[in-house]
Amino acid sequence: MNLINLAQSGLNAAQNALNVVGNNLSNATTAGYSRQNIVLGEAGGKSTSYGFLGYGVKVGDVQRAYDGFMTNQVRGASTEFYTLNSRYEQVSQIDDMLGDSTNNISVTMDSLFEAMESVSKDPVDPAARQSVLAEFNALANQYRSNSKTLNGLEKSTNTHISQTVDDINSYTKQLATLNEQIEKVHGQTGGMPADLLDQRDQLLSQLSEKIGIKVNENSDTGAVSVSMQNGMALVSGGKSYDLQASASESDPNTTVVAYVDASGNALPLDEEKTTGELGGYFKFRNEDLVNARDQLNQLALQMANKFNEVNGQGYDLDGNAGGDIFNIANPEAVGNINNTGTGSLDVNFTDIPSVKSEDYELVYNGPGNTDWSITTSDGRNITPTIGTNGELEFEGISVTPGGTPAPGDSFTVNPTDGAADNISVAITDGDQIAAAKSPDPDDQSDNENILELIGIKDEEVVDGKTLSGAYASLVSSVGSSVSALKADMSTAANVYDQWALQQQSVSGVDMTEEYVNLQMFSQYYQANAQVLQTANTLFDTILNIR
Repeated sequence: MNLINLAQSGLNAAQNALNVVGNNLSNATTAGYSRQNIVLGEAGGKSTSYGFLGYGVKVGDVQRAYDGFMTNQVRGASTEFYTLNSRYEQVSQIDDMLGDSTNNISVTMDSLFEAMESVSKDPVDPAARQSVLAEFNALANQYRSNSKTLNGLEKSTNTHISQTVDDINSYTKQLATLNEQIEKVHGQTGGMPADLLDQRDQLLSQLSEKIGIKVNENSDTGAVSVSMQNGMALVSGGKSYDLQASASESDPNTTVVAYVDASGNALPLDEEKTTGELGGYFKFRNEDLVNARDQLNQLALQMANKFNEVNGQGYDLDGNAGGDIFNIANPEAVGNINNTGTGSLDVNFTDIPSVKSEDYELVYNGPGNTDWSITTSDGRNITPTIGTNGELEFEGISVTPGGTPAPGDSFTVNPTDGAADNISVAITDGDQIAAAKSPDPDDQSDNENILELIGIKDEEVVDGKTLSGAYASLVSSVGSSVSALKADMSTAANVYDQWALQQQSVSGVDMTEEYVNLQMFSQYYQANAQVLQTANTLFDTILNIR
């Protein structure tokens, strides 16, 4: 090995090293880039009678800085954070709605009772009566507005779920394509394409934000197999498996997600065990939103019923028996879209104070009017009382089957659903407020019934709570969820930051370190160039000898 070849091997090594350093510096701020390191080794040599002479240097490999364990930990921490974050973003919107200190149901109710106080002092004052009517309308509007916000959140959550499913399917398809490309490059060159591996890990990181995953990497080829945490495959080699978002069979207003297996069968996803953004949306919709809506509807229903009940015990300004102050819509049963019969259910209230805000599933086992099974969302089995016309009576409602249901047909009903959404004021004039206990319109000082209406403020109307207490309980439950989620998010963010920092210490580009390497390999290049110049000078000297 002559001096020129030695210098050339050094120059080649130095140039490759500078290329690696330059690539690191160029991609220092590129998301998902993993630092690369050049591995230099001896090019061999020979033993002579006067010692071992080396053949120079060779480039052994360009290695991608990567730690599979740390990367998996970062992905797991990311999944945990985004599970909480997507849920928090939705719940905080309910908290913002309820937490408006100047415009909420409690404030409006206080204004209503204050207006009633004015009527109690002068029962025939038309202005005072109209003021009470205005407050009734304001209260009904407040309920409808809050319900509209919750309905909007349900729709937006369904949209988020569908979009998240689309993102997951997009990522898994890209990963399957990358697997094929990585295996192709490996098969042709025997090496690992660092840029494709970086793209792969970046996609896995994005996928882990959307849903919890397990990743198995083939250390020989670089291809990955990806599955959900329940073991169902999302990516296997060059094939990906889709998730499918669609309307629920039992409730068209709810978007559900299924896993589509290799045979094309759609298997419902276990929403309770799903994590990542998708799991957070499920958790919000199935727990936080349901609880808030149930409490709001129960409050609206029981409040309206109590005012109707007390107003019905008195007489209005013209001496007529008091009527309903609020219109209360009857519950509606929702049939499963797979029902094959023509059955329907007519639902009515029988004892509103006994009504519970929960879902009941009614399944027809047939034939016969008594062949209905009733189960609550928490698994309770209900045995109804059968009325003379075949109606099923239980927990404050009466359900009358109609049409011809087929065995196995099912229906879902929540007695309080729509109570806040559909509440409206039944009276059209302040004179219709039943302030008196006497039917004598000439008794202008009779304020006994308006005092009982005012007394509703201190009665336990909703599940052993006053109206203001029930609303405070709703605000508190939502506020507690937000506070707990915020604390959990902070912890999850810290865990993620710690793992991400450790991962970056392995895979990230340190500009200072790369600048030092740049200077070192520049000097290395210059030194080998000097060796080559020396070799050329010696060669020229030899040629000039005569």
